[in-house]
Amino acid sequence: MDTTPLRIPTVRAAFRAAATDFYYQSLRLVPANVVWGAALLAVLAIAFWLSPVLALVTAPLLCLPLVGVTRLAAQIVRGEDVVLSDVTTAIRTFARPALAAGMVVVLATIVITTNVVAGVSGGGPIGWAFATLAAWGLVALWIVGLAFWPLLVDPVRQAMPLTARARLAVLVVLAYPVRFASLAASLAVVTLVSAIAFAALLSVSVAFMALVATHVTLPAADELEARLVPAAATPDAIGQA
Repeated sequence: MDTTPLRIPTVRAAFRAAATDFYYQSLRLVPANVVWGAALLAVLAIAFWLSPVLALVTAPLLCLPLVGVTRLAAQIVRGEDVVLSDVTTAIRTFARPALAAGMVVVLATIVITTNVVAGVSGGGPIGWAFATLAAWGLVALWIVGLAFWPLLVDPVRQAMPLTARARLAVLVVLAYPVRFASLAASLAVVTLVSAIAFAALLSVSVAFMALVATHVTLPAADELEARLVPAAATPDAIGQA
């Protein structure tokens, strides 16, 4: 495995690199995306035919195929050879942290969305301010999520505790706010277009977005850690240890 730190690309360069990777690895990425799409259809069917509440309960299961797709993206960005069976291996390896993260995301989304609705319904300056603050919470959740999933399945950081990877995702976003804001806005547009062209969401869009996010996140995390480690090893830091 090549552990050489990667250089942080611009978001435009990340899109180009992801397009190239997708072209050469489509035989693995498309089936992995289709598995995620099938899981999404199952959750939507539960919401329509059974209960929206039950659909929310089962929604974290979408993170299992998502972690498989993102693992392929991380291996590709790290220059590793990939096979389709890596998806099932990733699901077995990361099932527990993926489900835990999925439950946190679903619960946070429900709470924040409820606050947005409550603020808008309340009306007046205070209500709108509350709704705006809650809406920014959704934005933050989206941005940190884009950084978290590649770090969760990064082959180089597989031994790191889950909390350390989650903390690193937040630090990376704080260290490169403009880069990740641009990434989040660009992928939000891709998500919206893919939701309209629903077949794309089920077959290619999730894998492509995972590649783009991974091309930005892993190099950013590599550079940030390279900056933090020498800082922690300064004479003052050593003297305080």
